[in-house]
Amino acid sequence: MNFSDMDDADYFAALLLKQLRQEITDEELQYLEAWKASHPSFAQASESVNDSERLLADLQDMKQIDMEGWWQKISAQVEITKKPVPFYRRWYAYAAAAMVLLIAGAVTWQYWPAEKPAQAETTPFEPASLNMSPGGNKAILTLANGRVIDVGNADTGKLALDANRNVIKVQDGALKYESTGFHERADQQLWAAWNLLTPYNKLSTPRGGQYSLELPDGSKVWLNAASSITFPTHFLARERRVTITGEVYFEVAAVTDADKANTPFIVTVEDPAGKDLANVEVLGTRFNIMAYGDEQAVKTTLLNGKVKVSVPHAGTAANTALLMPGQQALIPQAGNSNSNAMKVIDVDDLEAAFAWKNGYISLKDTDIRSIMRILSRWYNVEIGYEGKTPDYRFGGAISRKVNLSTVLKTLEYGGVHFKIENNKIIVLP
Repeated sequence: MNFSDMDDADYFAALLLKQLRQEITDEELQYLEAWKASHPSFAQASESVNDSERLLADLQDMKQIDMEGWWQKISAQVEITKKPVPFYRRWYAYAAAAMVLLIAGAVTWQYWPAEKPAQAETTPFEPASLNMSPGGNKAILTLANGRVIDVGNADTGKLALDANRNVIKVQDGALKYESTGFHERADQQLWAAWNLLTPYNKLSTPRGGQYSLELPDGSKVWLNAASSITFPTHFLARERRVTITGEVYFEVAAVTDADKANTPFIVTVEDPAGKDLANVEVLGTRFNIMAYGDEQAVKTTLLNGKVKVSVPHAGTAANTALLMPGQQALIPQAGNSNSNAMKVIDVDDLEAAFAWKNGYISLKDTDIRSIMRILSRWYNVEIGYEGKTPDYRFGGAISRKVNLSTVLKTLEYGGVHFKIENNKIIVLP
């Protein structure tokens, strides 16, 4: 039995409540038993309601959830007799709702169980054995002279002076470049020489790190984990060009100087080895580029404005595309068939591509391997697989602020199981 929408999830949660309160009819009980038999994870959730120690631990993980509000919402799905309920029974009712909602998706997940027979019970993952905190504001800044600054651990304020630009840590998680008053075009000969000698800086985030940066032209960028951006301390008159790896979100500043009105902002996307994967040209817009080497495609997603995406060395005009808001360009990574063939698609859930910047990992019918790649980068943990990878798909959102053990526990309620070996997560069949 699959959940076609959240009404189904709410309905079965309500039936579970009625069973706990001994108010369920024979017909409703048949529906509930059929639901529990449809997948082992549903039966597991139902059994958990009667395990007080386990419930207490699970509810501690979900203490930020307004269970009273959810109980009211779920209760409305079926007719429940309105009579006083002892506190302990009411608490169990909230717990029942929590268990079903964890599986069904009203809290953080939507789940579609695979159409396959129930698997043998495996030893469940013990969250306490991998109590790993989420990533945070961590980055390394490399100046033109080779000096390296750990900006994540640096105090706020001025960090350096590089090529007449003050490097300022304005707050935890954010850098800014400010002019010292030097007028680049005061002397045309000096400016011509400067164009040849413009120094570059590089901001890099590790696995489990993130950081934001305001570029010298006022454009703002956000780096996800295991990402980098290389940029000049002064943009040239003819273009504004940066180079990135990993995943970076951009808010490109519009040019206010009339003499530079047609100056393009160009992003060169590279793999870790320095090979060009894509070029993105913009004139004032917001967009996200995801180019991790372990993903199947480089994805450029446009929120507003216009961008032109091209595949370097493709040799055909067909590998250049102009994106409109709500569109995404997909460039297959090396090793995939037809690796130069770019495809443009319309994005149904546009905010999903930018969710990481807002503190969430967004999933939409996402397989377990894709989820584990994301978790590996953000929690800086190694992932392995044993046997056939479970054929489960998930949707919804994961907060990037929760402990890894909470995320894994939630996945286990969806039917996935893990074991831990030397701080490595092994996904079990």
